[in-house]
Amino acid sequence: MTAGPLRDFRPFARVFARHLPRLALGTLAGLAAAAAAIGLMSVSGWFISAAAAAGLAPATAVLFNFFMPSIGVRIFAILRTAGRYAERVLTHEATLRVLADLRVWFYGQIEPLAPSGLWRFRSGDLLNRIVADIEALDNLYLRAFSPAAVALLISILAYLLLAAFDVWIAATFWILFALAGGGVSVGAAKIAGPTGRLIAIRTAELRIRAVEQFQGLAEILLFEAAEPHREGVQRAQSALIAGQGRMARIRGMSAATMHLLSGAAVLAALYLGGGLVASGKQPGDTLAFMALAIAAAFESVFGLPTAYQFLSRTRAAGGRLVEIVECEPAVRFDAASGTVLPERCGVDFDGVSFRYGPELPWALENVSLTISAGRRMAVVGESGAGKSTLVNLLVRFFDPATGHIRIGGADIRNLSEPDLRRTVVVVSQQSHLFSATVRENLLMARPNADDAELRRALSAARLADFVDRLPDGLDTWVGEAGRLLSAGQARRLAVARAVLRDAPIWVLDEPTEGLDRRTESELVESLLDATTGRTVLWITHRLIGMERLDEVVVMENGRVIDRGAHADLRARNLRYASWCARMR
Repeated sequence: MTAGPLRDFRPFARVFARHLPRLALGTLAGLAAAAAAIGLMSVSGWFISAAAAAGLAPATAVLFNFFMPSIGVRIFAILRTAGRYAERVLTHEATLRVLADLRVWFYGQIEPLAPSGLWRFRSGDLLNRIVADIEALDNLYLRAFSPAAVALLISILAYLLLAAFDVWIAATFWILFALAGGGVSVGAAKIAGPTGRLIAIRTAELRIRAVEQFQGLAEILLFEAAEPHREGVQRAQSALIAGQGRMARIRGMSAATMHLLSGAAVLAALYLGGGLVASGKQPGDTLAFMALAIAAAFESVFGLPTAYQFLSRTRAAGGRLVEIVECEPAVRFDAASGTVLPERCGVDFDGVSFRYGPELPWALENVSLTISAGRRMAVVGESGAGKSTLVNLLVRFFDPATGHIRIGGADIRNLSEPDLRRTVVVVSQQSHLFSATVRENLLMARPNADDAELRRALSAARLADFVDRLPDGLDTWVGEAGRLLSAGQARRLAVARAVLRDAPIWVLDEPTEGLDRRTESELVESLLDATTGRTVLWITHRLIGMERLDEVVVMENGRVIDRGAHADLRARNLRYASWCARMR
């Protein structure tokens, strides 16, 4: 393999290096199996030829030793079977361990990117990279590196074995063997390169389309768009099948060429060996020995062209993984901050400006807000006013372009990620519920919580009675993304999880969006009760319950345009008054 492909796989080298002993052991088992196969074929051929020649005369038949060769055949047969079994077990175990570690490593690489660094990737695409692209890397060792190493060592072993009979036979074998193992494999890789890369792209496209079709199945059916989506899947599938067909034709041509070279090597050995037998330099039974030894040696390279023709696909898969791994995180946390935050923390936005891209307008522009410890502030405004950007900056999904954000007097850039996550809890309309039980979704916030603590959290969210009526109580499965719960129940479960977290600062990002009036009012009451005594940043354009908050801030186009108590704003700000009127 050339230096180029090796550079493509360099980011994964450390993961492979951790399993180097297992990888080497599997390769040695493959070498033992291949060597035993040569021994079995060559000794068997010699044994049959020698026994036939000895049987031509009674004197030689009596003197011929049948026992030693038969013992050798049995030994080589047992070694070949044991070696092949060991090679399969060891190489596949090593490969599966490597793939498992690669997934853990890849998750560790992308975790610092979440969520801001992953927003530009589609969920189906990420799934394909984590599953299919990592699985494609099994070609590196299992079908490329290990067989290539075995073939190289076998070529040396077979050359030395044949050279003991005749150097010209050995040299001819080695040239044809090298042409088969190197030339045909490299040729297959070059010819199949574009197709292999295309297969990787089409496989990803097909998986993405399939995942998105299932995710949006309800909307597809409602808008009668099933046929266009089905056609898109069929086009991706047809392109993939066409690429696979081309790869199959290349594989067939490679296999035919390999067999031609193998046959040529055997014929060359028989021709050159026939001259040696005719001149009396070698006995006749050595012809079978050499011919079958060569045929067995070529078996070690028969699989290389197929592996190397798919190497471009493996490289493309590796490149897709590296594309994500080499993304720079939007923020970097200190490993340990050393900052001790007080039990009650305030929040201070000091001259904060931010935009999501150099070419995009400012989402926030010179925003200054202070929320004293234990006070609750609402930030209201139309969509696009910059409200949710405040949340993204406070939880450090992004860092501000200018200005500072402080918690308890400490700049959040100086806090470690665990410290920040323990201090700030978020409840939003998009709070994710996992496909698990009520208990498991709650225990995310505090893994060691007991049932009494879980019930207190559910009571604070006014969900305890509902959970008690469920068939399995806390152990009731909530469905994927909480689909077996209503929207209000799902939000309440997210509130209960936040209560269990018991963080001093709460961020509520449109928590009542999409709920009916009654459910919204009940959830607002639950949130107001649950956040008593805590510092709260409430992002909303729904003005339910604003009279119970300490301050309301009005934003427009990334700027603060007004602030004050709910009653004061309603009296002097016509826009705010109109919003309140719409909420009636």
